[in-house]
Amino acid sequence: MTSRENDTAGPLTVVVHGATGTQGAPVVRRLVAAGHRVRAAVRDPQRLAAVFPADVEPVAADLLDPDSLRRAYTGADAVVVHLPLVFAPQRAVPQAEAVLAALGGAGVPRAVFNAGGPLLPGPVGVPYLDARAVLAARLGDVVPVAAVVGPAGGYLENLSAAWSAPRVVAGELVYPLPAEVPMPWVALDDLAEVIAESLTAPAPPARRVIAGPQPLTGDAAAAELAAALDRPVRWRTIGTHEYERMLAPHIGAEAAAGIAGFYAPPSGAPARPAPDPGAVTTGRTTLREWASRQSWPAPVATGD
Repeated sequence: MTSRENDTAGPLTVVVHGATGTQGAPVVRRLVAAGHRVRAAVRDPQRLAAVFPADVEPVAADLLDPDSLRRAYTGADAVVVHLPLVFAPQRAVPQAEAVLAALGGAGVPRAVFNAGGPLLPGPVGVPYLDARAVLAARLGDVVPVAAVVGPAGGYLENLSAAWSAPRVVAGELVYPLPAEVPMPWVALDDLAEVIAESLTAPAPPARRVIAGPQPLTGDAAAAELAAALDRPVRWRTIGTHEYERMLAPHIGAEAAAGIAGFYAPPSGAPARPAPDPGAVTTGRTTLREWASRQSWPAPVATGD
């Protein structure tokens, strides 16, 4: 193991993909607060300046260009990888392969990959999922210290997203899951904490699944939101097509169709394996605590 691999006690230089995104931004904030030097791998440096202070360094990187990624990674102690919501076959898996080539070419000693959801054991013909399976399977082959993390359930931040928050304050939590299915909702801050720990631990677990502290049925989740917002909230199960229509104006038609498809997997697709209990880390943030800290929109007034 090289000195760069061992040197995790002092400040690190960490490249973070998706730094301005919902999942990457909490990682950047945590790393900066801990005194680490952050390079944000972005395509639009000006957007970064609007989100983070000047001590976060923008570095140009194109996920389909291994050379640009290698330049961004050169000299870094670690890289945190988030793959975007890409479902096109000509882009999704090539992005994962470009990241792997650049990590190896730059000699990066440590990397953490946030899969963004449950991992399947191998490719299934869905480009978004296949890209994550490829990157997770091969990361340890190109990086001496590699860790793959992901949520055990949905992100709490989905409930306050633009497509969901107005419905919540209007009194309805809608999601494409049966009401009786418990969901271990995960806060992105808890996930960011695990990522940061994986960057500094001498030998982090190769796989970690982060679960929320309360697996909640639909009705229980609605009750927690109601308590936090001090207004009635009820659960309503919706179909995947309605969910797709909710998402599309905010994330685009391709991503909306892909995400909605997660809740209605193709016939014959393998079931997602249950996580190894030994790999599960339980977060600390409850739904009620999280909801109490959010800036919810004002409810829309209705005429009598």
